[in-house]
Amino acid sequence: MRIENYRKKLVSAVLAAIVCLTLITVNAGFAHHSYDNKKNILILNSYHKGYKWTDNIVEGISSVLGPNAQRFNVQIEDMDTKRISADEQYINKLYEIYKYKFQDKKFDVIICSDDAAFQFLEQFHQQLFPGTPIVFCGVNYFEDSMVKDRNVFTGVVEMYDIRKTLETALTIHPNTKNVYVINDKTITGQGIRRNLLDTTSEFTNINFISLEDLKMPEILDRVQRLPQDSIVLFLVFFQDVAGDYFTYDESISLVSGKSQVPVYGVWDFYLGHGIVGGMLTNGYFQGEMAAKMALSILNGQQPSTIPVVQDSTNRYMFDEVQMKRFGIKNYQLPENSMIINQVYSNKKQLLVLNSYHSDMVWVQNIDAGIKSILGDNKNIEFHTDYMDTKRNPSPEYLQKLHEAYNYKYSNKKFDAVLVTDDIAYSFMLTYQQELFPNTPIVFCGVNNFNEEEFAQHNQWFTGIVENIDIEGTIKAALQMHPNTKTIAVINDKTPLGQSNRRLLNSIMPSFSANGINFVILEDMNMSEVQEKVTQLPEDSIILLLSFNQDKSNNIFSYEESIELIAQRAKVPIYGLWDFYIGHGIVGGLLTNGYSQGEMAAKMVSRILSGEQPRNIPVVKESPNSYMFDYNQLLKFSVDPKRMPEGSFIVNRPITFYEQYRSLVWGVGSFIVLLVTAICLLYVNIVRRKKVERELQLYATTDTMTGVLNRRTGLIFLEEQIALADRTGKSFTVCFVDVNDLKKVNDKCGHNEGDRLIEAVSQILKEALRKSDLLCRLGGDEFLIILSDNSMQQGEQLWQRIAERINTYNDTSDNCFTISLSHGFAEYMPASATSAADLIKEADFNMYKCKNSGKVSVDDDYNL
Repeated sequence: MRIENYRKKLVSAVLAAIVCLTLITVNAGFAHHSYDNKKNILILNSYHKGYKWTDNIVEGISSVLGPNAQRFNVQIEDMDTKRISADEQYINKLYEIYKYKFQDKKFDVIICSDDAAFQFLEQFHQQLFPGTPIVFCGVNYFEDSMVKDRNVFTGVVEMYDIRKTLETALTIHPNTKNVYVINDKTITGQGIRRNLLDTTSEFTNINFISLEDLKMPEILDRVQRLPQDSIVLFLVFFQDVAGDYFTYDESISLVSGKSQVPVYGVWDFYLGHGIVGGMLTNGYFQGEMAAKMALSILNGQQPSTIPVVQDSTNRYMFDEVQMKRFGIKNYQLPENSMIINQVYSNKKQLLVLNSYHSDMVWVQNIDAGIKSILGDNKNIEFHTDYMDTKRNPSPEYLQKLHEAYNYKYSNKKFDAVLVTDDIAYSFMLTYQQELFPNTPIVFCGVNNFNEEEFAQHNQWFTGIVENIDIEGTIKAALQMHPNTKTIAVINDKTPLGQSNRRLLNSIMPSFSANGINFVILEDMNMSEVQEKVTQLPEDSIILLLSFNQDKSNNIFSYEESIELIAQRAKVPIYGLWDFYIGHGIVGGLLTNGYSQGEMAAKMVSRILSGEQPRNIPVVKESPNSYMFDYNQLLKFSVDPKRMPEGSFIVNRPITFYEQYRSLVWGVGSFIVLLVTAICLLYVNIVRRKKVERELQLYATTDTMTGVLNRRTGLIFLEEQIALADRTGKSFTVCFVDVNDLKKVNDKCGHNEGDRLIEAVSQILKEALRKSDLLCRLGGDEFLIILSDNSMQQGEQLWQRIAERINTYNDTSDNCFTISLSHGFAEYMPASATSAADLIKEADFNMYKCKNSGKVSVDDDYNL
């Protein structure tokens, strides 16, 4: 009953769509019939757009007609008989619709694909298209008598070759005794079954077992328990005996994924989805040959003089992925075999697919984060592609990209694909199994993450969700400008902008309740925004969400938008992304592309080492950082003590003189004004010198712990490497991770979590020598640089740290117990090891320590 209802609804929907298209096409036909001298071509497909075989036939036709497109009007009709049973009632309804639709339309030639369309034209040719030449292709059940008395028919017979596929498979696997045949009971399947029975009678020593009477779950259960002296012959399987439908890639992927023995086939659209290969029929060649015949007819040749092509256009094709899976070597294949997914290198193949273009700072930051983890790995071969959708936002462009990638990567096998930002992620959700079947996908920079949508793909997907923190940025801005009464929000109407607006709407009430007035500047031209920001009162700040497209659809890069706004703004501007830093924002709690790329690359590394994507949890709370621009802090006289703890400061100027020399020279010729200016500037100089000293301290130290921050620590590490290379003396680094910080935060609150970090930093500082350096990398991670120390000496140092931790835990009455994991790495002079590699090695050793038995914060600590 469920299948019957589904079928009735689908029939009604298809017929309704055809009727609608009929009215449009007929009217269009009347409009152009008298004035268009182009040749009219109808392509009548048995199946539907999106069905791989049909798409390949149409691509083959287009390869011939495309270069002559100015000569033709091409119309495509899909009968959709793969999804709707071609019974008499449905065929008669199609006849009535086509009779009405084409009553005033004259075609010069018709190309039909596959049996249903061919049989339809056999029956209704004279009623619908009298005298019109017919070129068929993809026809399985053909006899010369079918076109004997019809001088308008010619075409290409689809000669799938079960015999040669079986001969090849049995040659490759000479010990085979059983061939399990998977075929459905559709009209196509039963026609193939007749040919199969004729063929199998020739293989008297082989036992053929049909699985056509089983449901898909039963088939999967059977194939995963087949004896090793077996192979699977996969013919067609679009519907099982329970009436459940499967796409071409679903059925073969399910079977191949469960099968413990090789699977062979006879159609090329299954290649790359699970079959080893065989003598495969190709829809593209069918369409190409049919189109060449149609061209000959349009050039004056009679169809009756063009013989029906019954010679095979098939070729031996194989998938190297499946060959490796079952230990099949190239020399075992027939001569001139085509092999897809062939890799000419032992390196792991990684595709990085970016949503945007390479000139965007955000993209460059993500790339830098990826390269910091994977860039020096000589066992990885990178392939990078840029979708460039920021400059090409139309849906039609994405469809063109799909077609281009389908061609570009059709014979390429990747070990993993890393996609950046929402458009590439959404694109991959839609097309992954078509473009990169069974390939792990790691995403980063994704804002619009939907749990339900992801759940349908989580076998192959994992990654990093990009969290923008509007609330954190606003709180930081109000903390730094306590007299603020108005926040002017600049935002656009793009999908990203509307996502930003929804987040803003959810948090505005809490700030409005405390007297903050929000002014929304959106749906404006850039010139209007510039005018508005000049009129803001002094007790205002600006929050820039995104403004890449204005009301008149003018496109701006991130850098252009902030610079145009900052040129006119007289009050501080805050933002959400790090690529605005240096172009006009003071700062904020910023999302960092580098961190996104770095974390995604770590996931890729785990996958390339053998982990399954489904076993790597999606990171839904990506790290953001408080970042501020030194120049903007000075411009608006921000007190550094008001900055949030853990803030990073960037873009420090070189000298005070270089900042103000133009001002000094400008008044140099006016002595009186110079003296006055010096007097007026004196107080300002003293105040600014004080601010500069404080900012310099904040720029190099971690405000929570007082130790060096990440940026400064990495600079010292680079210097230590250079010193070691000059002196020939090795040194050691130690990567330290504070265990269970999140549990402390969740159980005891973030204040206690901060106290834990402060206590750890104090213990580490007290245990180190004066020549050693300690920096906080961020969050719960520290790095110790031990100058002139070997690994053995480093372990001795750790014993001192362990003793101090035990003492602290025994004597302190805290909510938490300190527990650390650590890992060492030793730098050998002139080894060409980079700072990133050294940290990576220590990080890896730290994880080994952690995985060997991390101690819970609630347990007694034993080092």
